Amino acid sequence: MEEAVVRYYRRLIKADFENFGSFENPSIFAETVGERMVHCGNTGNYIHLFMMVKENRIDDIRYQCSCEPTANVAVEVLCTLVKGKTLEEAGATPEQAFYDLLGCNGEELQIKVKGLIELLNEGIDNYRAGRQTIPSR
Repeated sequence: MEEAVVRYYRRLIKADFENFGSFENPSIFAETVGERMVHCGNTGNYIHLFMMVKENRIDDIRYQCSCEPTANVAVEVLCTLVKGKTLEEAGATPEQAFYDLLGCNGEELQIKVKGLIELLNEGIDNYRAGRQTIPSR
């Protein structure tokens, strides 16, 4: 794991993972389980994205994640990058924005970032098409 990812992860631990959590009735819910999209490592791992949309903007975004540190870092960065953006801006978030924020772009991180961008866009596309997945409780 890259040193920049380790440093960011340690900061997240101290800050108690500021974007971690969920919403009861999210405007957008997207999930990936096991090896689909984000490649968390084990078949039981998952990432859930919960987004509240107001006036075509991601007003707030939260996540739940059972993955290894690189995925946790990547999903926290995703939340930071897209919060407050329009759906169009969020969907067009470039991979490079993650690498610039973290100061690294190792292969493991690249895999997570590509998967998260795909997951985000799948959630946005489903929202626009009226196909909303409801989180299971």
